[in-house]
Amino acid sequence: MSEDKAETNRSMFFAAAISLAWALHPVNLTNVLYIVQRMNSLSALFVLAGMLSYIKGRTSLDLAPLKGWLLMAASIFLFLPLAWHCKENGALLPLFLFILELTIFRFRGLEDRQRKGLYLFHTLFFLLPSLLAVIYILQHAGMFHNGYGNRYFSLMERLLTEPRVLWLYIRLILLPIPSAFGLFHDDIAVSVSLTEPISTLPALVGLAGLFTVAVISIKRAPILAFGLLFFLAGHLMESTFIPLELAFEHRNYLPSIGLLLPLFYYLGYAGEPGKYARTRIALMIILILLFSLQTHFRAWQWSDNVRLYLTEAIYHPNSPRANYEAGKVYGQRLERGQGDPQINYREAIKYFERNTSLRGNTTSGLFGSILASIDSGNKVNPEWINDLEQRLNSHPLEQVNLLWLDKMTDCISRGECRKEDMQLPRLLKAAIGYSKASSKNKSMSYAIFAKYTYEVEGNRREAVELARKAVSIMPSHLYHHLNLVKYLIGADQLLEAKKTLESVAKLDVYGQHTAEITRLMKTLGNKQYTVVFPQPQPIPNGSGN
Repeated sequence: MSEDKAETNRSMFFAAAISLAWALHPVNLTNVLYIVQRMNSLSALFVLAGMLSYIKGRTSLDLAPLKGWLLMAASIFLFLPLAWHCKENGALLPLFLFILELTIFRFRGLEDRQRKGLYLFHTLFFLLPSLLAVIYILQHAGMFHNGYGNRYFSLMERLLTEPRVLWLYIRLILLPIPSAFGLFHDDIAVSVSLTEPISTLPALVGLAGLFTVAVISIKRAPILAFGLLFFLAGHLMESTFIPLELAFEHRNYLPSIGLLLPLFYYLGYAGEPGKYARTRIALMIILILLFSLQTHFRAWQWSDNVRLYLTEAIYHPNSPRANYEAGKVYGQRLERGQGDPQINYREAIKYFERNTSLRGNTTSGLFGSILASIDSGNKVNPEWINDLEQRLNSHPLEQVNLLWLDKMTDCISRGECRKEDMQLPRLLKAAIGYSKASSKNKSMSYAIFAKYTYEVEGNRREAVELARKAVSIMPSHLYHHLNLVKYLIGADQLLEAKKTLESVAKLDVYGQHTAEITRLMKTLGNKQYTVVFPQPQPIPNGSGN
């Protein structure tokens, strides 16, 4: 076998090994099984395609300049928009290209004219856009700062905590122990200063050290430099100032390449080809098999919701969400009449109360405890109502709470719950009274209050006034308008009901509420209140995030 062919085979083996390690690594499982994050996988696909297009173009610049520039331009004008529209962190592609050039190509191997063109390329598509982005962020700092109103941590606390989070990610990638993985990771203590918790400052210094190692390794160890810079750059958007949750494993889908690439390169490819070849190959195979087994075990956990959430609560006993989901497992058993009701009730309350005690702003566990008590025939603890009222009035409303409040209204309306146990008016007034409540949450709280007033209290005129407030806060939400029509009809205010229904019909250009509008029109029961529907338009394709 010729030396060139042996080197080619060696390169192909290494490429296959690193690809398998990345594809089978357990840290990437949530990108597949957590369905909403498949957009992250699609974005990563276009980022990698953009990098490949750049590499192909860059290596063609000296012999076929036109082909080279076209391929490099495709990475910006084709793959960047595709990656960005799948998920916003696809906008990091120009940064990845710059890191690729800085560490691997190093602006070398070109004539002066081509090198100047390369400098211009990265100036136009990376340096200038980055400068404009920084200016925009500084000018709109309040917009990002306001996003923390619904978080249990501040901007500064997030910035202090994220270095510790990044070290958690590094541990998950290089030492994937099953108990360290999790769906939520909301059991991470928030860093309130450089010394609290004590690991904050070492984590920050350690990251600075990694960055320093990457910079000084550009000449002597370019693969290591590329990997470290790629990992850090991959977290630049989701692990800095943007008011997102503190940690999620799916954020490592692309960045994990930055750690796995140098690991496998120096383990199986760098150095003399024949030296310890079998040992190095065996080590790579063992690592890939370990990753595969871990991924298989996690997939088995995810194959059953009960197993998943109870395991999460065992592995992460200080996670509010894990405890809430575990409590919900037993609460659903109560609701469905499965198993021993007393055991289910006891376990549900145990997890719900742990959820409540772990974080002062969470309310889900209190809602869960109240409904579990009702489903099991146990008395509702008045202290739960008092605590819930206080939390709703002083902390952001969790989205699931709106579902709980609506469910409690239905329970009372059907006669399955006693309204004295629920104290819904107190809870709804507390939620509405929160000074920093979002328009969406406040409008939905008014809508549920109107429903309770109409169906439980039978006060139709008051229900109309509450529904009007929901409409005034979120006039673009046709659901609120339709509820107002329903209550207007019940209050015999038919003329206003007719006018409101006609305006809703005109606004419903996509025909999404046609069935409900038709039902309400029939309820009016008079031909003079005929509503004219607009011609339905096709619903445009939207993009989630």
